[in-house]
Amino acid sequence: MISRFSNVNRAYVNTVGISSVFNIGDSMQITPSIKVLAIQREQEIYYDEEGKFSQFPIFEEEIPQPVFYEQLTTNFFNKNPKINVDSISVTSISSSAILQIGSTKDIVCESRTKHIRQSKN
Repeated sequence: MISRFSNVNRAYVNTVGISSVFNIGDSMQITPSIKVLAIQREQEIYYDEEGKFSQFPIFEEEIPQPVFYEQLTTNFFNKNPKINVDSISVTSISSSAILQIGSTKDIVCESRTKHIRQSKN
C-alpha cells in the first residue's frame, strides 16, 4: 500500500450517516455494510411479522465478486508523498459510502435496499 501524508486545511461534511466513513489519513481496511428495508404506506401501520430480511431474496443472495485472471505487478515512486487539500465541502455521505483523503489497502462496501410502497387502490 502506498503510504502518504495527508494535509487538510478545511473540511466540512454536513452529514455522515448509515454505515458511512469520513477518513483523513491512511487505513488498512474499510468495510462499511448496511441492509435497509423501507416500507412506506399511506397510513402508519406495522404488522408484527414483517421486517425480516430473510423474507426478501435481495438480502440473502451472494454478491458476485470480480475474478482476476492476470498477474498485476506495479511499482510506485512518490517524489512528494503528500496529499494536500485546501478545502472540501460535502453535503452528505450515506448508505455504506466512503469519503477518504489518503490510501487504503482494502475497501469492500455493501449496500442492500428494499423499498416497498403500498397504497390503497
